[in-house]
Amino acid sequence: MDKSLTFDLEYFKKKEHYLEVINQFATVLLNAKTVDEVAWALAKNAIAQLGYEDCVIYLVDDNEEYLIQRAAHGLKNPIALDILNPIKIKIGEGIVGYVAKTGTGEIISDTSKDGRYIIDDSSRLSEIAVPIVHNNKVIGVIDSEHPDKDFYPLEDLKILTTIASMTATKLIQAKYDEKIQEYQDDLKTLVHIKTMELNKTLNELKAQKLELTDSISYAKRIQKAILRNPNFIKELFPESFILHKPKDIIAGDFYMAEKFGDKIIFAVADCTGHGVPGAIISVVCHTAVKRAIRRVGSLDPAAILNETRKLIIETFAGSDEDIKDGMDIAFCIFDPITNQLDFSGANINLHYFQNNELNIIKANKQPVGQHVNLLSFTNQTVQLNKGDSIYLFTDGYPDQFGGPKGKKFKHKQLRELIRNATSLSMQEQYTLIKQTFENWKGNLAQVDDVCVMGIKL
Repeated sequence: MDKSLTFDLEYFKKKEHYLEVINQFATVLLNAKTVDEVAWALAKNAIAQLGYEDCVIYLVDDNEEYLIQRAAHGLKNPIALDILNPIKIKIGEGIVGYVAKTGTGEIISDTSKDGRYIIDDSSRLSEIAVPIVHNNKVIGVIDSEHPDKDFYPLEDLKILTTIASMTATKLIQAKYDEKIQEYQDDLKTLVHIKTMELNKTLNELKAQKLELTDSISYAKRIQKAILRNPNFIKELFPESFILHKPKDIIAGDFYMAEKFGDKIIFAVADCTGHGVPGAIISVVCHTAVKRAIRRVGSLDPAAILNETRKLIIETFAGSDEDIKDGMDIAFCIFDPITNQLDFSGANINLHYFQNNELNIIKANKQPVGQHVNLLSFTNQTVQLNKGDSIYLFTDGYPDQFGGPKGKKFKHKQLRELIRNATSLSMQEQYTLIKQTFENWKGNLAQVDDVCVMGIKL
């Protein structure tokens, strides 16, 4: 076999394994409630699944002076949730302490040549340490060692950084939850003495937690790693645009556009929820779509959605809770040679402008995920011509409240906006659609994530 093909196969297998690890870890994070649960989930369900024989999760103490071992995998974890001879490291000392001080991850290929190395349970020759950062502040470190030199590749630094980003805000949320619980317990004991004072503190903590949820930054990194830059679509369709406007910093809506063989796959999707829950579900759903494409191929969009639904249901089947999350999606496969477009959708229709008419191809009325009546998705084909336009959009735009009477924008008005804009270039359409949304919304809050894709052949 050609060595380059063997290398590519191994590379993509490793990439798929990394995506599966992130996918499984995102699901486990949904159910983690306490700091210890998050730390042990990180050690057991993320780091261990990467194949490391050793790892320790350090968290910064309340005085921000020391790093405390809170979870482990390997020899440091002989039984259950127990750490063998736990140690603490002063921030700035050792490799772990140095990473905590600088906020920058490191790979040490030969610890015998690094004077910072601190021996814990035994001496090892390779070490990788990645900071857990929230709002530009280090709150912990993921550390792993191996007896062989040059064990950790640079790719491992990237995957650990992604996993650390996923963990950061969940740790802060769990910490605030524990503080809230402590104050609730105190409230019961001291209700006759400091009721007003404790209620004030409790409300402040709840407000801080809400603010954390609305201003999370860790999932934005993950979504940036998963979603290509919107301008990438111009490499496939020079006359095109993507308007992606999350309700919060992170979104449950996502888009995709990429070449697969001699075809081009593009889609927009709306996952359950928005903000933190929506972003976690979008990681699961986006990964499922990519895996389904690799399994099914590029010729049958309905088969890809059927396989995606199967993978999403399997992902959540292992949860103790009854999770029925999923997504709506408009999924297209385009042949740039024949201009044939194959479409399959889940609650998101395909719009295309041809012969001075805006046409609609309706999607199946079911989500990609658990549903009361699981039916196979169907394919629909349309023959397009040069100069025709394609539009995909989630429900965030038409559902936005605003205007002079504070009402929804609605699908009818959006279709009319698109119909009147078709004579403009795609860049001009993008500007018009974006500005119309802002003008309609005015001072009202954005109600949902917004994703609109436009393509002109």
